[in-house]
Amino acid sequence: MSSKVYRIGPSDHDLVAWFERGGEPGATLLVDNWKLCAASDPGLAESLRWIIATVRDVRVVITAGAPDDVPEHLRSLVRTDFLALHDLDGFTKSNAWKGDWSRIPIGHDGARVVVELTHYDGQYRTGSHFHTTTRETLRSLVLGLMTTHSPKLFQVLLVDAHDTDAFAGLDKAPHVHSHFHHVATDPAPVITMLLAESERRLDLVGNTWTIFDHRGLDQVLPQLLVCVAGLGDILAAHPEFATALATVAQDVGKSGMQLLLDSPHDTAPQHVPACSVPENLDDAAKSLPELMRADEPVPDFLALHGLPDGFDRQRTWRRRPARRQFRVRTGVDEHGQPVEIDLKTSSLQDGMGPHGEVVGPDRTDLLRALLLGQMLWHPPDDLQLVLVDFHGTGVFAGLDKAPHAYGHHRGLTPATADRLVEALKGEHERRTRILVAAEYRTTWDYRAARDNGAPLDPLPELLLCLDGAPELLRTYPDFLEVLQGFGRLGRSYGEHLLLSGSTPTAELRSFLGYRFEFAGNWTRRISRSVENLVLPPDLDRQARSLPHAMQKVEPLHDPFLPPPLHEWSRLALDDLGTISPEHGAVPLGLRDNPFEHGVEVFYATFGQGDQGGHGAIVGKPGSGRTTAMRTLTESITRTFGSTDGFRLADGPLYGRPEERHVVVTASTWAEVPQFIRDDLAWGVELKLADPSWSAVDERRQANLPDRPGTGLCVQVKRQVRIATS
Repeated sequence: MSSKVYRIGPSDHDLVAWFERGGEPGATLLVDNWKLCAASDPGLAESLRWIIATVRDVRVVITAGAPDDVPEHLRSLVRTDFLALHDLDGFTKSNAWKGDWSRIPIGHDGARVVVELTHYDGQYRTGSHFHTTTRETLRSLVLGLMTTHSPKLFQVLLVDAHDTDAFAGLDKAPHVHSHFHHVATDPAPVITMLLAESERRLDLVGNTWTIFDHRGLDQVLPQLLVCVAGLGDILAAHPEFATALATVAQDVGKSGMQLLLDSPHDTAPQHVPACSVPENLDDAAKSLPELMRADEPVPDFLALHGLPDGFDRQRTWRRRPARRQFRVRTGVDEHGQPVEIDLKTSSLQDGMGPHGEVVGPDRTDLLRALLLGQMLWHPPDDLQLVLVDFHGTGVFAGLDKAPHAYGHHRGLTPATADRLVEALKGEHERRTRILVAAEYRTTWDYRAARDNGAPLDPLPELLLCLDGAPELLRTYPDFLEVLQGFGRLGRSYGEHLLLSGSTPTAELRSFLGYRFEFAGNWTRRISRSVENLVLPPDLDRQARSLPHAMQKVEPLHDPFLPPPLHEWSRLALDDLGTISPEHGAVPLGLRDNPFEHGVEVFYATFGQGDQGGHGAIVGKPGSGRTTAMRTLTESITRTFGSTDGFRLADGPLYGRPEERHVVVTASTWAEVPQFIRDDLAWGVELKLADPSWSAVDERRQANLPDRPGTGLCVQVKRQVRIATS
């Protein structure tokens, strides 16, 4: 006869069907965790009824958290199980450590018996202090907390009056803060430690918060359970121990130190109910702490985000509750628990932002983890990225292909830096105008109204990612003012800074809410909390594949900055459209307008009627002066029908012509007649032989590309590109 045990878990329907057909004589069918198995197979109870009634020589065993979890006709087969009590099919740190410190099951009296760990004191949530009268319920409560809470959230201080086995197995778990033996002989070390730890915690939390508020904000402290075995013996020998317990107990709301005593006492008024604990409690106390200390594999990127089947925009880009918006996982800590980052400001649902920093020599993977996670869970309607790779190392390679990428600037030339500063100023102005016109105070208010049906255009959060930020600010100081503006006002206008570099960005440190640092391994710092971080191993592959999977969505706007005009392949006069003669102007080319994220037609503007107004095209030989004059001549002819009333001199001009409108070309501004400079309606400064001769801006002239037809508009100091006729 077989003595083999066949274990079924959720969805093992084939094995149940095999047993229904007869199974194997002498075998045991183990239904491991009834609650989970029955949830996946609604017909399981009837299948087992059939097996029990008709199949000979087969034994059925059911594990459950409590007998009442199982239909009445099957309860005689139940073996209560510790993991099933906590709705776990097995133990892994990533799946089990999800507790929120509010309640914990410890056993059953037919139904599950649950201990409420906290209560409201009339205004705030605070911890409760407990006593129990059985060794088993004490062990079940402590092991239950260890099984469902990471050591970041829960630690235990074990106090034994003698040297008993009250905490056998439990003392091997990573949650153990300290373990004291023979305290009935000498309680002084415990008393000293308890009072010092309470004082340390009160100092960390301060007067503003309770520990429960801190948990959501940045997890400064884990809850600490002071667990005492042999309390009666300790108090009999040392009554002063009660004073230490009372001191600890009174500040639980701020310190997070709760009491669990093995006998009644005034400091712990809440009674842990007597009940039947799981039959395998002691076995679990031996095996589970070993699993808690074992390493677990680091999940791949999609597994970390709970998306084993891959990216699905219908699922991941749905609107999430406010607390979950812009809060995404970046990796796991040393306990296998997800480490999150939240771009929201701390005043919005436990946010960590709005601004942060990544500091380390090789920061590419961490930046990818941060940005990919945000793009994975937020559509372009909600999030846009401007990526600035100062050193041109390709740190954002692949990410710029996502529809969220509003702009990508790799390697910052002086001319590009000037344009980018203007574009950032313009973006802030654009957001201000939109919010003022719609009468909303913040982008959050605006989006909430839009979600509720208000006829508003999308206004995504803008995440400005600057890699090489310290060097960028040293090279281009003009950035500092605009970044400080983002730092001060970003929480209202949806502007977020993500700075990165090999060293911290000292000039903006006061604005930063979170920081990732590399010093042998990655750590996340928020306020006073520090967490280790391990990144998913497949970030490079995902950075190249996921943005392509997202590309079916069209960008919301034109690029943050169009390509510089000198990079345009061709620009013809026919591309500029026409203008009526009444405007007294003719199209000549295009003018850069980074403040408005675009370009505009550049017009040579003249006075009307008897009014004057002259023009000048100045540039070194080969800069495109003659071509510009040809284009101007053609544009005037198209607009006014002829060049009557114009004097167009491609070269030196002697004397003062009688025509109302005079335009000259020259190599320097000194060659332009004084009467033209005194009544200059428009001018173009092409590339000069010496930047110091510039009448527009010496620095911008020096940075001007040496391309024929590329110059600076005299009136607004922006780049222009002259069309060809």
